[in-house]
Parts: sequence; structure tokens; C-alpha cells
Amino acid sequence: RVVIIDEIHLLGEDRGPVLEVIVSRMRYISAQTDQECRLVGLSTALANAHDLADWLGIDPRPGRGMYNFRPSVRPVSMEVHIRGFPGKHYCPRMATMNKPTYSAIME
Repeated sequence: RVVIIDEIHLLGEDRGPVLEVIVSRMRYISAQTDQECRLVGLSTALANAHDLADWLGIDPRPGRGMYNFRPSVRPVSMEVHIRGFPGKHYCPRMATMNKPTYSAIME
């Protein structure tokens, strides 16, 4: 069994509690039935990959289950810029980020 979680970085947002319940319940059912369940978390940007791996019960050591790919392995080169934006909720924060992000891309 495989559970694929796209945009796993949303754990800290409005949908986070639902995602937490789903993952926790899958891990519990897996432990109770002795049927392994593989969790695959996908994210374009994840600063705390080791913390997340620990919560998911994944061994964070290289080659043991967690793969955090560096920008250098991408087929298209990427520059990384970090900029903070105020706002507590996901949608208003995304709206705040859209204009400067678009401007930076167009430069």
C-alpha cells in the first residue's frame, strides 16, 4: 500500500489538521494490521524535511527512506530566493506573495 501526499508542506496551514489525521490514522491502521503502508510526501519547498520525516516515522539518514533532492538535480536550473510575507492564513498570504513573485519571475 502506498499513500501519496502532494503539497505536504500544507501541514501547517488550514488543511493541516485533516492531513495530520489521515496520516496518523494510516500509520495506526498499518501498525494494528501488520500491513506496511508506504508514505510518500511531495513538496516543492520544504525547510523542515528531517522533522517531517521523524513525524512520519521515516529514517532521515541518506538512502534509508527520505529523499530531499537538491536544486542541482533539477533538469532546469533554479535560483533559490527566500522572502518572508506577513499573514496567518494560506489564501491571503498567497495573494500577498503573487505580485512580487510574478515581478521577480518576469525580471
